[in-house]
Amino acid sequence: MSVIDASVFVDALVGVGVHGELARQEVRSQPTLQVPAIFGAESTSAIRGLVLRGLVLRGDLSTIRAAAALDQVRRVRTLQYPLEPFAQRVWELRDNLTVYDAWYVALAEWLGTDLVTGDERLTNATGPHRDVRLPGAVL
Repeated sequence: MSVIDASVFVDALVGVGVHGELARQEVRSQPTLQVPAIFGAESTSAIRGLVLRGLVLRGDLSTIRAAAALDQVRRVRTLQYPLEPFAQRVWELRDNLTVYDAWYVALAEWLGTDLVTGDERLTNATGPHRDVRLPGAVL
């Protein structure tokens, strides 16, 4: 089991090439995604950002595929965790991580597992007590 962040989930839905395939493998390996309660909003925001950056207009992301991705955000099996049990740990990580990233880290720490992210900066951050890795990376 790994904690999969929204960036990896969105890459699994709409990513192309090796990057997208590695993300899909990570997501497929989890029968239920264990995620912070912000996961759905983050995933929807990321898809919106791709649309606004013109990927739909350039043909890199069809409107049909974007709509299907949004449907998957609503339908994916998740076990969602509220912020409150993790708020202290999130606060402790404030100097190195955003609240949202720290929430994923705190959840991974509590579950005793790793965090899979598409954010290379997060993989190099100091503070997490669990491994943080990119999709497909072996620890």
